[in-house]
Amino acid sequence: MKVLLHRIREKDLETVRDIYNYYILHSTAVYYTQPIRTEALRTFLPVGDPKYHSYLIQSPDEEVLGFCYYAPFKPKDAFRISVEFTLYLRPHLIGQGIGYQVMLLIEPVIYDMGFSNIVALISGDNEPSIRMFEKCGYQRCACIRQVAEKFGKKLDLVMYQKLLPAH
Repeated sequence: MKVLLHRIREKDLETVRDIYNYYILHSTAVYYTQPIRTEALRTFLPVGDPKYHSYLIQSPDEEVLGFCYYAPFKPKDAFRISVEFTLYLRPHLIGQGIGYQVMLLIEPVIYDMGFSNIVALISGDNEPSIRMFEKCGYQRCACIRQVAEKFGKKLDLVMYQKLLPAH
C-alpha cells in the first residue's frame, strides 16, 4: 500500500487523539495510563511549527492510517541537531510495511530541516516497532531498565538512533 504524508492541522487532532488513546488503553507503547484530551496533544505534537512537523499517514484515497511527528529531542540548545521521531499506525495495519514506507519519506524531510540525529524512544516489549527501526538502519544505543510500570508490568525503555550524513 502506498502511503502519503499530510501535515497535521488543528482539525485533525481528534483523529490523532483517538489513535493515540487506543495505544494508551491497550498497549505499553505509550506510557500514559489514562486517555488524554485533545488539548494535551498540543503540549507535544507540533502543529504549524516551522521547524518540527507532524503528519497524518494516509492512503491515496485519503484513509487515515496513522500519524507521526518529529519534535525536539530535549529543550536545551545543544540538542538542536537532534529530533525525537514517533509513529503510530492504526493497530490492524501493523506489520504491513507502512511504517517502513513512512521512514523512507520522513528521513529526507528531517535531513532537509538541518537535523543530523534521529532518536526513537521505544517500550522494550514493543517488538514490531523495534523491528521496524532496526530494518531502517537505526541502532540501539541505550536501555533504561524497569523505568515504567503499566498493566502491572515493569517496562524497559530502549533508545534507537540514526545518524544522518553531514550537511
